[in-house]
Amino acid sequence: MIELGKVVGVWGVKGWIKLHSYTRVRADIGTYKIWYLQSSGKQHSAGKSEQRTAYEVSSCRQQGQGIVAQLKNVACRDIAERLIGSKIWVPENDLPVLTDGEYYWHQLIGLSVENKTQTIGTIRTIMETGANDVLVCDNIEQGKEDVLIPYVATAVLSVDLDKKIMKVDWDPSYLE
Repeated sequence: MIELGKVVGVWGVKGWIKLHSYTRVRADIGTYKIWYLQSSGKQHSAGKSEQRTAYEVSSCRQQGQGIVAQLKNVACRDIAERLIGSKIWVPENDLPVLTDGEYYWHQLIGLSVENKTQTIGTIRTIMETGANDVLVCDNIEQGKEDVLIPYVATAVLSVDLDKKIMKVDWDPSYLE
């Protein structure tokens, strides 16, 4: 399962929810017809995280600067309010197939990053900056700041998902 967003509020009185979408084009989250919602932070007495519940998406659209959605069987504001804070998940095999050389962020997170002479660190997250995405790598050198690497063709030489390695043309001292 891949996390694609979260419920951040309600919209109107008919059960519509506001959401924050993690998809590149924010409205693309509406192309997935079944969402699995998981309440954030709540745990059962046995210590297990709450299960994900499937919801059919009746409608999803851009509303002003945000995205709103209507879920089947969520017909009033009170029910929608109970969903605030829930994470939105979809099965990984529902994601569109990418062409060679394209990767989803979740595939890159956790890869070891190496240049020609050394291991730099591990990709912890990826930031959108507007100009290009930036890889945020935990520095292999203890106590040193994160290494930021632009995710551009001139810096990223290769990605091997099987070996969990990304080769880059980047020296951590570039930012010192």
